[in-house]
Amino acid sequence: MSTNGNDSASMPPPPPPPPPATPPIAIASTPEEEIYQTAGMNLSKGKEKLNGETSSASTSSLSGANAPSVDTQINPRHSGTSADFAFEADMSKYPASMTSSVRAHVYEGGLRYHAYKDGKYAFPNDETEQNRDDMKHTMALMLTRGAFHYAPVEEVLKNGGEVLDLGTGTGIWAIELGDKYPNAKITGIDLSPIQPNFVPENVHFFVDDLEEEWLDDANKYDYIHVRHVVYSIRDREYLLQQAMKHLKPGGYIEFQETHYAAQSDDGTVSPTIPYALRDFINYLIAGMRALGTDALGILSLPDELNAAGFDDIKHTTHKAPIGSWPQDKRLRLAGLFQRTAIMDGLRGISRRPLMALGWTQLQIEMFLVDVRKALMDNEVHAYLTFHVVYARKPFAADHGTGGQNQAQRDEEDEISR
Repeated sequence: MSTNGNDSASMPPPPPPPPPATPPIAIASTPEEEIYQTAGMNLSKGKEKLNGETSSASTSSLSGANAPSVDTQINPRHSGTSADFAFEADMSKYPASMTSSVRAHVYEGGLRYHAYKDGKYAFPNDETEQNRDDMKHTMALMLTRGAFHYAPVEEVLKNGGEVLDLGTGTGIWAIELGDKYPNAKITGIDLSPIQPNFVPENVHFFVDDLEEEWLDDANKYDYIHVRHVVYSIRDREYLLQQAMKHLKPGGYIEFQETHYAAQSDDGTVSPTIPYALRDFINYLIAGMRALGTDALGILSLPDELNAAGFDDIKHTTHKAPIGSWPQDKRLRLAGLFQRTAIMDGLRGISRRPLMALGWTQLQIEMFLVDVRKALMDNEVHAYLTFHVVYARKPFAADHGTGGQNQAQRDEEDEISR
């Protein structure tokens, strides 16, 4: 197999470009070394803060001996276990089938994956991937200027609303939201039991598959949050049906997702200029398609939400730089987080999707050499597009006729300041 970015015969068709985001991002004049040194210190402090907040969240909300040893639970909807079942440190106390199917992991090529429903999610769950998850969380908060959500649910959460976080990953978003809204109840589900042992008392985690039937009560949740998961969902139509059923009338669902299509405002990313990162993304999209998922699903969500019967549909985009080239300090740091998250995850991101296309591990590693060079090239002013889409379940009892599409795209108007 050829991995030459100029070999058009072996390339999958390019994905459709996202809608343009304006105005262009101003380019920094500060030398790369100085930017990286300054921002790198902030990156380190940011990481320590993330870890510190997670720890302080548990110690401040749970007191000493009264704190449970772990709050990662098996969802009784599929396991047949008690809703209050919590893991203890000594796994020998539990049935071997439970331990192996939920707590164990699968190892491939030096990478660790979830064992529960092995293969449903194409990417690893090891420490590197967990660090990437936390970096993407911080990057998302930078792009949204600290907003955990765009849906207008703040008052509901202050007054004790119910939140469901689908594909919670390390649980960092759910934990920080639990600290911010102590009266709210936050439930996070994921295929991997990789969440912290100590969490705020209003936050609970379950091992579950978000694409299975939800056996929770109808009209239960005030807000459903989905971030960095859309690309792995096989049946979005069914997921939206489940969300419609289990949201309270007037409740909101929100998706936050990066559209992986590199572009630039100044022509440094162009179809006529070889760019290994663009080639990698195109191969990745084709590999995800071979595995049964749509890496471009975020682009279809506004129409799909409308078809599912939701109303008050809003769609916002933000430019997400790759690297330290932006002049704006906030975007520069977001770009460093993004570049590091991509760089650290290249092996894990690429293995299963590219092998689904017939690549060997050697071919993948050879190709990634050029991808790493492209990522570190600050002369290329590339960015991706971060989408936020939210919608409301109608107050009317009948939502079979479909909601009126009110999708809006609010381009970020301060991105070059």
